[in-house]
Amino acid sequence: MVLSSTDRLTAIEYAKRNSFNDDQRRIIEEIQVTNEMLLDAPVEEANGLIAHTMLKRTVNPRGQHRNINEGIKTAASQTKTVTDVICQVAAYSEVDKKLVDRAVNPKQFLMDECASFIHGMGEDMADDIIYGNHSKDPAYMDGFAVRRNKLDDLCVSMGGSGSNLTSIYIVKWGRQFAKYIYPKGSKGMGVHREDRGVQDIQAPDGKGKMPAYVNYFEAEYGLTMGYENSLIRLCNIDPSNVNAEELVKTILKLRSRLAKGDGTISILCNSEIMGLMDAATVDKNNVIYTAQDPWGRELNKIRDMRLRQCDAIINTESVVTK
Repeated sequence: MVLSSTDRLTAIEYAKRNSFNDDQRRIIEEIQVTNEMLLDAPVEEANGLIAHTMLKRTVNPRGQHRNINEGIKTAASQTKTVTDVICQVAAYSEVDKKLVDRAVNPKQFLMDECASFIHGMGEDMADDIIYGNHSKDPAYMDGFAVRRNKLDDLCVSMGGSGSNLTSIYIVKWGRQFAKYIYPKGSKGMGVHREDRGVQDIQAPDGKGKMPAYVNYFEAEYGLTMGYENSLIRLCNIDPSNVNAEELVKTILKLRSRLAKGDGTISILCNSEIMGLMDAATVDKNNVIYTAQDPWGRELNKIRDMRLRQCDAIINTESVVTK
């Protein structure tokens, strides 16, 4: 297994290298089931408890040609201050005590029952990363769709109209580029479980109480980008009127607009678009091919870009305009 510098900073690798406990590793592994972005996205501690403030580079400094005995002017990059919020998603798991006590391995049974709650949290996180809108609801971060909500060089239309559209996101992940953040001082990368023990809860049938094992799960996370061109959106895609060849040509054209430097490039799309890409792998004349990621998971790639399924991306988006 050969890991790039970005792969070594992904959630599961970070957990392995920092001696996280079994609960924390299990939660991260389960969240990845419904949020494939975590397979590629690096994670980093924020510089605040509820937000991360950084200088986002907009223009790199340039050198100056000089002659003998000629001075050099001081060069400076251009930046802007950006604050990215950290949001929180939480869930309670309540499992009938009798079911757990009758299991051959009660602890494993309880964690298996909790897995569905953790999967749901992964879906919540993916929804936030794609469609979160902090200005509409302070409990949310700003997701990809909000950051790329107008047509320009980093948000390109595929010509669809109406309200049954979808998008593809090309993301450059890396320490200097797009990355997940978690609260300053968090020992578990913003992820933890609290065992609340056995409690008397309201039974699902509403007819009374019952004893249950109660667990509380919490994940605190955000998204930040060092360069604006860490993210490109292909929008206004009509799934019923598009082909893989057209999408691939556009993706390859736009790849050159991504920020330069060492990082992992993900292409995020939903299951319908992924199906088109999968079918295209049988055509040996295109650049889509099947490979493995650094952890041995099979996936399709376009050149060096990893195709990842993200079912948070819907097929009922409205037209994006200038």
